[in-house]
Amino acid sequence: MRNTNVTKYTELKHQLGVTAKAGVETLNRFELNTEASMAEDIDEMADYSEVLVSAHAPAIVGDMRLNIASTDDGFQKRSIEVIVDYIDRAAGYPNVKQINMHFAPKHWNGLSQSEGREGTYDLLIEGIREVAEFCDGHDIELVLENNNSYWTDDIIDTPHNQVDWSERNEYFGMSPEQWQQVAVDVDRHNVGLCLDSSHVVTYAHRFPEDRREERVLAFLSRPELIRHVHWNDNYLYDGRGRTDSHAPLNKGTLPTEMHRRIKYLDATLLMEHFYDVETLEEELAFIDSL
Repeated sequence: MRNTNVTKYTELKHQLGVTAKAGVETLNRFELNTEASMAEDIDEMADYSEVLVSAHAPAIVGDMRLNIASTDDGFQKRSIEVIVDYIDRAAGYPNVKQINMHFAPKHWNGLSQSEGREGTYDLLIEGIREVAEFCDGHDIELVLENNNSYWTDDIIDTPHNQVDWSERNEYFGMSPEQWQQVAVDVDRHNVGLCLDSSHVVTYAHRFPEDRREERVLAFLSRPELIRHVHWNDNYLYDGRGRTDSHAPLNKGTLPTEMHRRIKYLDATLLMEHFYDVETLEEELAFIDSL
């Protein structure tokens, strides 16, 4: 018998959404909100104006990764300017109250990254505070998304204990401990965290299988800091989890307990994928069951 002692998705006190790929008709049918993703032009979202509640700041321009923690002062400044310009345009939509932003690269040595290859923690905090101050002027909350670990082709099948991450491309904010600490150290009333539950699995794959559940649940150890979620499933125990799969909810192997805790966070929740209406209906039924 189905458990009826649960909150239905239509009754959640926070806002539930799905990506704009679902289309306005589907969003309205299911009374869901949406977010402007990095793939979408923020200036072309007028059709979604009524249901657009958040927007994703750019992380890449051309072939270059923005770096608000860059030790190259000029590149740090230009990175902040690009993000602030985006926020200024997103603020023109009446219901956008959150800007989601990735952390900055700690090391990024790609051939196309001619500037901004190195970042420091202190400069990261400084950069976030500057962006947060601009957000505050628009009555917008800034949420910081945990980054994924990059299992590139040369290590995609390598046993976890044989990968040396010290010289590999890395972002700040990949571990739960540092992700949470940044929000504490930034110490601004309009700065919180965005949990990406697909990214957490790419990070957990750095550890033995018997530690992976503990590692993903650690991201929920400070629920009061989490204000937004990119709610995806992923594969905790097989190689598919090394990619940012954005699987439908309840189709991967994240612990059901993690999904349950996410549902009841005091946060906006975005299902950061859309496959088809049938899959969406299955996901909403799963949310109802939690």
